[in-house]
Amino acid sequence: MLCTTTKVSTPSASWKWLALMLVVNLSLVFGHAAVFAVTGSHLVLAQGADSLMDVAVTGILAFTARVGARPGDTNHPFGHDRAEPIGALVSAVLACVLALEVGRAALGAAFTHEVLALDTSMLFVFGAKFLAKSAFLAALALRSRKANSPAVDAVISDSRNDLAATAASTLGYVAIRAGVPYADTVFALGTCVYIARNGFALFRANLRYLMGEAPAAEVSHRLRVAASAVAGVHSMGHIAAHYVGNHLHVEIAVVVDAQLSATQSHDVGERVQRAVEAVPDVGRAFVHVDTLESIAGR
Repeated sequence: MLCTTTKVSTPSASWKWLALMLVVNLSLVFGHAAVFAVTGSHLVLAQGADSLMDVAVTGILAFTARVGARPGDTNHPFGHDRAEPIGALVSAVLACVLALEVGRAALGAAFTHEVLALDTSMLFVFGAKFLAKSAFLAALALRSRKANSPAVDAVISDSRNDLAATAASTLGYVAIRAGVPYADTVFALGTCVYIARNGFALFRANLRYLMGEAPAAEVSHRLRVAASAVAGVHSMGHIAAHYVGNHLHVEIAVVVDAQLSATQSHDVGERVQRAVEAVPDVGRAFVHVDTLESIAGR
C-alpha cells in the first residue's frame, strides 16, 4: 500500500510513473476481485483491498499534487499547499476503514465455516502482483539515481512493502493447500493489519503539516545559517517556522547597522528573504529588520 508523506509537489516527469502505477493497480484490483469471486478466499480479498488502496492513494496523490502546485490567488494568497496533506489524511482514513471491513468479513467467514474453492488462480494473481511490484522496484530504483523525485521514492517504498506482503500471502496459499486450519483468515487478517498500519503511518506523517508543527532543529539551524550569511546582516534576532500545508512559513528578524539607509536596510531584508526561501521546503519567508540601536534601546 502506498504510504507517503507527500511533502513536495510531484515533478512533471513523475506523472507518467504515477499514471502507469494507477493502471497496473487497477488491473490487479480487477484480477483479485475475479479470483475472489471464484474461490471465496478472504486472503485474496485482502490483497485486492491493498491494491485498491494503492489506486486510491495514487489517484489522490496525483490530484492533490496538481492542486497544491497552483500559485496563490485571491482566496488563497499563500498558495494551495494544504491540499496534499489533506488528501493524505483522506487516504489514511479510507485505508483503516477498508482494513476493518475486510477483517470483519474474514472473521465472519471463519465463524460460519465457509468452504473455499481452492484454485491455482490464487497463486497466479499473487504471482502477477509480485512480478509487477518487482518490475516497478527495479525500474524506479534505476530512475531514482538519476532524479530526485519524492513521488518515485514513495512508489519504491510502496513496492518494497508490497513485495513482502505478497510473499506472505503466497505462503498463506501454501498453508491453505496444506490444510492448516483457518490459514485463510489468519493471513487475511495479517494483510489487514498491514493496510491499517500504513494508513496510520500516513495519517501521523501528514497531520503535522496541517497542525502547524515546527520543523526539526536541524532545519531551523539551516534557516539561521542561510540568513546570517547574507551580506549586511550584523546579527540574528528571533526565528520561528511552522508548516503551512507541506511547506514552511518562516518569520525571521535580522539586525543591521543603523548607519545603513532605509533603502539599504530594505535591500538586506530582501536578500535575507531570498536566501531563506532557497532552503528546501520553505514556501514563504517574512523578514523583520532591526538596527543595533533599536535593539539596545529596548
